[in-house]
Amino acid sequence: MEYVSSAGNISQEEFLAIAGSNGTYGGDGGGGGGGGSLLGGTIAAMLNETLGSAAAASAAAAAGAAGTASGEGGAGENLTILHGTYPSGYTLPHIIIASIIVTILMIVIVVGNMLVIIAIATEKTLKNIQNWFIASLAVADFFLGLVIMPFSLANELMGYWIFGNWWCDIHSAMDVLLCTSSIMNLCLISLDRYWSITKAIEYLKSRTPARAAFMIAAVWIMSALVCIPPLLGWKAKRPEGHVELPQCQSSLVLESGLTHDNLNP
Repeated sequence: MEYVSSAGNISQEEFLAIAGSNGTYGGDGGGGGGGGSLLGGTIAAMLNETLGSAAAASAAAAAGAAGTASGEGGAGENLTILHGTYPSGYTLPHIIIASIIVTILMIVIVVGNMLVIIAIATEKTLKNIQNWFIASLAVADFFLGLVIMPFSLANELMGYWIFGNWWCDIHSAMDVLLCTSSIMNLCLISLDRYWSITKAIEYLKSRTPARAAFMIAAVWIMSALVCIPPLLGWKAKRPEGHVELPQCQSSLVLESGLTHDNLNP
């Protein structure tokens, strides 16, 4: 018996010829031949329908496989896979818990440093030179908790920046300024305590209000020198064109002319 090797439609005559040659059905005389023709027509129709459905399913599967293969190259353009509730990957319970904890922390930072500044500014017993350095540190931490942390929290939890390019530049510059000044104020306080112990008499005589103010100003000026260049254009360029999820990242880049050969004498 011959078998059909590929999915497709066959005619009634071909099916009858295959079945008749093997004595599958048929009958004696004209009545049997008529019954065999009717039965053969029914079977052929059923076989055609089955083979046609199989052929359609095979074509759909092949088209789906081709679409999947071609879609792998453009997946980055047409499809964004998000893990969790937001692009950041955090789920809603994580976002709620983190928001509550960080908000409480920001309130403590802002209120605590504000109380330190008010105490040093109003209490006469605290208006000594060594507390000026503490007040400078409190100012940096106060603005860090008031201006920087809320936007950084939103950016972290959402996974993208929604406040615009202009505020991104300002926010990044202030972040660098306040963090750098906070670190340098801590170093200044440490040096003040060290010199007050090791060179008590000499240092206390030379630590005048003018010199203390100069030291604090030097800390803020050096911190500003670090954050100003990105505002003047010395930064990595953002990708042009449509950006589905804008990001805000502070970065510094060296000019292309500052190569190894140009730095060598």
